Amino acid sequence: KLTLATDGFSGIKNRTWGRVRWLTPVIPALWEAEAGGSRGTQTAIVFIKQPSSQDALQGRRALLRCEVEAPGPVHVYWLLDGAPVQDTERRFAQGSSLSFAAVDRLQDSGTFQCVARDDVTGEEALSANASFNIKWIEAGPVVLKHPASEAEIQPQTQVTLRCHIDGHPRPTYQWFRDGTPLSDGQSNHTVSSKERNLTLRPAGPEHSGLYSCCAHNAFGQACSSQNFTLSIADESFARVVLAPQDVVVARNEEAMFHCQFSAQPPPSLQWLFEDETPITNRSRPPHLRRATVFANGSLLLTQVRPRNAGIYRCIGQGQRGPPIILEATLHLAEIEDMPLFEPRVFTAGSEERVTCLPPKGLPEPSVWWEHAGVRLPTHGRVYQKGHELVLANIAESDAGVYTCHAANLAGQRRQDVNITVATVPSWLKKPQDSQLEEGKPGYLDCQTQATPKPTVVWYRNQMLISEDSRFEVFKNGTLRINNVEVYDGTWYRCVSSTPAGSIEAQARVQVLEKLKFTPPPQPQQCMEFDKEATVPCSATGREKPTIKWERADGSSLPEWVTDNAGTLHFARVTRDDAGNYTCIASNGPQGQIRAHVQLTVAVFITFKVEPERTTVYQGHTALLQCEAQGDPKPLIQWKGKDRILDPTKLGPRMHIFQNGSLVIHDVAPEDSGRYTCIAGNSCNIKHTEAPLYVVGMGWGGVCCTGSGGPRRLSPCTQPLCTEHGTEAIFVAAVGIRPSHHAAAQS
Repeated sequence: KLTLATDGFSGIKNRTWGRVRWLTPVIPALWEAEAGGSRGTQTAIVFIKQPSSQDALQGRRALLRCEVEAPGPVHVYWLLDGAPVQDTERRFAQGSSLSFAAVDRLQDSGTFQCVARDDVTGEEALSANASFNIKWIEAGPVVLKHPASEAEIQPQTQVTLRCHIDGHPRPTYQWFRDGTPLSDGQSNHTVSSKERNLTLRPAGPEHSGLYSCCAHNAFGQACSSQNFTLSIADESFARVVLAPQDVVVARNEEAMFHCQFSAQPPPSLQWLFEDETPITNRSRPPHLRRATVFANGSLLLTQVRPRNAGIYRCIGQGQRGPPIILEATLHLAEIEDMPLFEPRVFTAGSEERVTCLPPKGLPEPSVWWEHAGVRLPTHGRVYQKGHELVLANIAESDAGVYTCHAANLAGQRRQDVNITVATVPSWLKKPQDSQLEEGKPGYLDCQTQATPKPTVVWYRNQMLISEDSRFEVFKNGTLRINNVEVYDGTWYRCVSSTPAGSIEAQARVQVLEKLKFTPPPQPQQCMEFDKEATVPCSATGREKPTIKWERADGSSLPEWVTDNAGTLHFARVTRDDAGNYTCIASNGPQGQIRAHVQLTVAVFITFKVEPERTTVYQGHTALLQCEAQGDPKPLIQWKGKDRILDPTKLGPRMHIFQNGSLVIHDVAPEDSGRYTCIAGNSCNIKHTEAPLYVVGMGWGGVCCTGSGGPRRLSPCTQPLCTEHGTEAIFVAAVGIRPSHHAAAQS
């Protein structure tokens, strides 16, 4: 068997040389041919796109491309340093390519290869090698390299610091002392970017400070994650022995600030107030007349006033080195008022807490609780916990006034809270079934006692009663029903409650109905002359009443007038039937009641002339006739376009005649509409209506329709159709004069 290797002979097509058949692939592959045989095996997998080495950034996306062609199904996988690559969320196959969601400099360093395998023949082809040039930078601390420990650092010795920031490509470094960049090439320090070192030679007190470093490369920039503080003592530098502390004092009290420095030779010490005015025993500011500076550096202020509050600075200066400035603040003690407590209501057996918020003050006020002049303990059933008053398993005896105290140097404040222990209501007077008289006020009791005062609500047929003009609930719980009505007879329920619980009771109300007319007869009524009429009268009471009619003058009813169980019946009304009548209702327990009625006999209104549908040319006069008759004589009023036409406000164009007719002069299109004639007297009202059309002055047609008696003119708005043997008149007019008349018969 002959094995041949080819490398990079692209562009050569299939050829057969002797007994060996050659196919040149794009990338290295293994070929087999059997010498002297007629069959040969060739690799038909061709890489269209191969992976290539590339730059990548740590944590960023990347893609190694691989594309192949083959006559049969091909399986593609990847190798990293010869080992198969397993898919993860960070690195996974994307088609035949390999995708990186975030490049990792540790896990993705090495050589990648794309492998294509023919699933039928089992043959494989490998791509060219590809790798990443991963750029990264990683922060680290600044550490002491020399000497071995901080304890060995002495003045005039060499000190070397290392910056543990690393990256690829190699970063460029910058050193800082107290945030100020250190330039390279200075005589008292050297910087080695290769070693990442900063060397101080010789190190002295002037080198003391906070050292940090930053570095940058093609990936980006990073700064030291932990910095190094270098402290080299110099005996001539002032050092703090005792620093002043903030002081809070009450008004007119004294305040003391302590401040000491050490150095060789001894340092100087000076005090300054806020405005930078020096404070000495010989020269004191006007507002610090009572200030004293002692030999040990302490500052005493006596009889402190508000103007003395502020910042005091103690400054120490050695023979060499910068001055040391220490600050302390003098505060004047103060305390504000406490907020008010709302009264509290608790139920027996429960556990409750009341928080006392300390008032604003300086220093922060201390808080404690008292009851009956005794400070509460920090444990027990009723005790203080922090700023809270705690009442566990509350008893009725716990009710009372509790006081929260707050105090500091400025004084003391206090605030009371009234605690009520609620009890379940008990009955003093329950509601009872009651009989209430109609039309009079009625009362239902619901009197209870409890702590706190119970709240009482009433229900009527399970519906809550809200107080209004008819229902009123007194402070003791009693319900008053003003002007009792028949339908008030039902069930009533009262509920008395406190936070501890509630009780309830119900009662039934029976309304004793009064003797009354239902409804009362109208005091003035009309009957139509020569017609049948009835006048009803009905009444109710605790017992069914007897009802009868009689004339007010005492005369008897005519024979054509009957009284049937309260209904006065007139078979045929005459003029003599007019007059005053009395309806009398009576029963045994309640006596009798009377209702007086004045009956008027009238001729009801009829129209003699009714308004008709009218068409008038614009600018002309329209007449709408209306006459009515009746007894009493009716009055006529007009309504036009849904409004009553007031005769006193009609204006010059309209007028209503005494006979009731309406005339409109100089009509306009807006006068078109429906007009109603209303006729009325003391007994009845009737109305009739008709439309008014106002026709413009241009060419138009007017149709006259009808036969025999009166005919009517109206605008021709639709084609006119006539039957055989009837007459139709067509009039064409300009203004008011007919210009053409034609009679046609068809």
